[in-house]
This record gives sequence, structure tokens and C-alpha cells, in this order.
Amino acid sequence: MQGWSRERKALALLMGVSALLLVFGLGSREVWGPEVRWADIALQMLQSGDYFDPYLRGAPYYDKPLLSYWLITAPASLFGLNSWTLRAGTVLAGLGSIWLTCWLGERLLRKGTGLLAGWLLATTFYFLFWARVATADMLTVFGVLAALACYWRDPEDTRFSGYLGFCLILSLTSLCKGLIGFILPVLVLLPHLFSEGRWRRHLNLRLPAALVMAGGVYAIPFVLSHLYGQPSYGESGLALVFKENVVRFFHPFDHVGPIYTYLIYLPAYTLPWAPLWMLGLWFAARRWKQLEPNARWLVWALALLFAFFTASGSRRSYYVLPLVPFAQLLGAWWVVESRQARGLAGLGRAWPRALGAGALAMLLILGVAYPWSSGGGGVPAFARDVQAAAGQMAPWSQWRVLVLGDHDARLPMYLEQTGARQAHPFLYIRSGYPERDSATLFAWLRQRTGEYWDPSRTLIISQTAAHGEHPPTWLSADHRVIQSLPNNGQRLGHRTVSEASLAYLPIPTAMPLSASAVPDAAGAGKAAD
Repeated sequence: MQGWSRERKALALLMGVSALLLVFGLGSREVWGPEVRWADIALQMLQSGDYFDPYLRGAPYYDKPLLSYWLITAPASLFGLNSWTLRAGTVLAGLGSIWLTCWLGERLLRKGTGLLAGWLLATTFYFLFWARVATADMLTVFGVLAALACYWRDPEDTRFSGYLGFCLILSLTSLCKGLIGFILPVLVLLPHLFSEGRWRRHLNLRLPAALVMAGGVYAIPFVLSHLYGQPSYGESGLALVFKENVVRFFHPFDHVGPIYTYLIYLPAYTLPWAPLWMLGLWFAARRWKQLEPNARWLVWALALLFAFFTASGSRRSYYVLPLVPFAQLLGAWWVVESRQARGLAGLGRAWPRALGAGALAMLLILGVAYPWSSGGGGVPAFARDVQAAAGQMAPWSQWRVLVLGDHDARLPMYLEQTGARQAHPFLYIRSGYPERDSATLFAWLRQRTGEYWDPSRTLIISQTAAHGEHPPTWLSADHRVIQSLPNNGQRLGHRTVSEASLAYLPIPTAMPLSASAVPDAAGAGKAAD
């Protein structure tokens, strides 16, 4: 690092610590919460080779644009679908968001503000928490900050290349979660554009031309889905965009929270540094007329984002994530400005110690405690037990997996990521199958799929008491049942597993051999294929 400036060394330290906080213990935590959907959908894409029709638990589920799934399937196609490839995109987006927050602070505010804001963001509990979870929300945060950085690189730039870069960032961000990726950057830039009539400079034909080209990029996944997707899929991506972004905003159909939702969650999501941006807001309000324009823009940006999310009828705690970098920028601005007002240079000794203590606390909580709570049982251990038991009978590559009912969507990923890859995609059947005995089930399967299913090489998975359904206990007559066990966190909290995963392994001596289950020549040929 000889020849590096002091600022570069400080930035390298920030990014190194941030990377450690984001990846330490990342692969040890069980797939959790909303990322279960991404894991299940990505797995079905990888197994079927159909990357244009997302399925969840075997049913069509075009809830998010395809890019959010492709960012998982791309690394998973090379390294397998696991906790690392599932979360890699989110981790990189979190790391990039810290760097962009630092860049914006240094670009727009007093020297040292951006670096402090980066440290505040890197040691914010809920920011780190969601940056380690596979969802599209952190991708949106990164995209919004990237678009703002593109604009603030030169707000007076009216070249076509500048417009195109900005609009492409908006399109790609919108392909991760929805049109919010377009709306948020434009919304927060409005105060700067309308001050001093800056918007007039951008009234030219180059801007709509860039928008048209970026719109074409945005349309590519939807066009590919229409051309190469299955005709029987039954869901329209563009229709879902309208439903998820427009209908949900004005007429929410789920996640309906009270109007004061973000008055609670914005402070919570900026802990442990929430008091800083609150003091910064009060400090700015008292000196509003004397504020420098960029500081005034920062306050406007935070206020407009808060108003936009509050105006939406659909409200959820982590929807507040795009506000967190702006809140921490405001907090850092207040710290630097208040110290300058008192004639104090730099951050002194107290702030580095506080930030170091915060980083250590985040490492212990998110990198050590959370992964430990997922160990000692749960779905990953269950998948290993199932594969070990199946491997005693035949190599894992010879097994087919049948998934019945509303199963635990975490399990298929763990069954796929360990051992040899499956020769056939998992078959998901949510309802309508006969519930009498295994011979009837396999005869029905052959009729339904046109393939012979070998009862001695078929693993059946289900779940106890899933959504009011009953597990297929009738399979116990000729199958060995393996049930998932509580993990360390559940045992520590004395929690019972109300919806445990179940695996039914055939017992060779007890497998039925009825006429309907014996393959004919055609069936044997299909099985060999």
C-alpha cells in the first residue's frame, strides 16, 4: 500500500471491514424468510433449463422480474445452488451500496462526511442483516445509489452517453424488483433539477432517445419470456409489473400497515445510529436558510422518500431500506458539521472506537450467533441425513424426488446442493394425487407423467401439518420416515417444530409390486432414457 494516500487507505479499511461483516458465516446460516422463494424458483429454473417461467413450489409465480432470479442462477450454474451463490448478488449490492454512500458523501458534503457515513451504514444492524439475505430489496438500494452517483458525477452533463448510462441503470434496477427502481432516483433528484431551473438544460431530444433505448433493454426479459417461455405458463410478466407496482400502491392487496409504519421502522432500521440522523434533521431545520444546497438536497431526498413510501397503501418493514443510506448520510453530516462548528478537527478518538465496537458487535451477532442458531439440526442437517440414508441404498444420482403438498421450500435446494446432481428435475404435486397407498400413487404418477417411476428409487418429501393439510402417513406402510429436528436456536428458545419436513424412503422388502407398478417395454425405455 506504499504510495497510497491517507484517504485511499481509509477507504480500503472501510471496504475490507465491510466485506468481512457481509461474508463471515454467510454460508452457515439456514435459508430464511423471503429468500426461500428465490431459492426454490432458482432451483426449478436450473433443474428444468427453463429460465423464462418462474415456478414456486411447482406453481407459476411471476412475482418479480426475471433479472433478480438470473443473478442467482448465473453463479449457481457454475458453482451449484447453495447459500453462497444464492446470496452473492445481495452481498455485492450491499458492499457496493456502502462504497456509493461514501462516494456521495465525499462528493456532495464536507470532507470526511462520506467516509463516516460509510462506516455508519456498514455497522447498521438491519442494513447488514438484509445485505446477507437473498432478496431484491438490497439490489434496489444499490441501483438507486448507482443512478444518483451517475447523475452527481456531472449534473450539467447533457451528452447522450450520460443520459444513456443513467437510464440503463434505471432499467436494470427496475428489472430486479419493479418500477420502484425507476421512480426513486427520479423522485429524489427533482429538488435539485427544479432549483435554479436546471431541468431546462435537459429538455432535449437526447434524453427521450436514451429513455427509448433503455426501455428496450427493460423489455428484453419480457419479450424472451413471451417467445421462449411455455405457452401453458399462464402468467404475464408485464401484467404482474402493473399489479405489483401500480395496483399495490393505490389499492394494496397485502402487507397493509398503518400510516405511521415508517415512523417506527426508519428509526429501527438505522440502529444503533438512529439518534444521529434525527439530530441532523433538527440541526438542518434550525439552519435551513443557511444550509449549503447539497445538504438541503439531502434533507429533501430523505423527506421525499419517506413521503413516497408512506403514501403507498402497501407497507412492510424492509421497504424502508432505500431510506437508510440517506439517513446515515444525514447523521454523518451532522457529526462533521457540529464538530466543525466547535472548532474540532477530524473525528477525534471516541468515534473510531465507537465504530470499531459497532463492527465487532455486528460480527459477533450476524457472523457468529446467527449461523450458530441455524446449526445442530434444521433443514440442512435433515437434507444431509436423507441423502446419507438414500446413499446406503443407491447413488444419489439414481434417485428421483417427488414433492407432495405445500412443502418446506427450503428443502429442495439443500437436497440438490449436496452430493451428485439429480438426473431428473424434482416433480412438484400440490394436490389431486391419490391418498390410498404407494402402489396407487405410482400408478397414478405413470399415467400423469407418461414415465415409469421406480418405487425403489423415488424419494418422497412432504411436511407435517402444512397449511392445514395432513402428511401422507399412508406411505409409512412401505416407507421409512425421516423427520427434521429443531436447530440450536429453536432448542435454545424451547420452540417446537410445528411444520417439520418429512422424507419417505422406500423399504426394499416392503415395496409393492402390483401389475400397475410393473413397467412395460415402453415404460422401461422411458426410465432408461
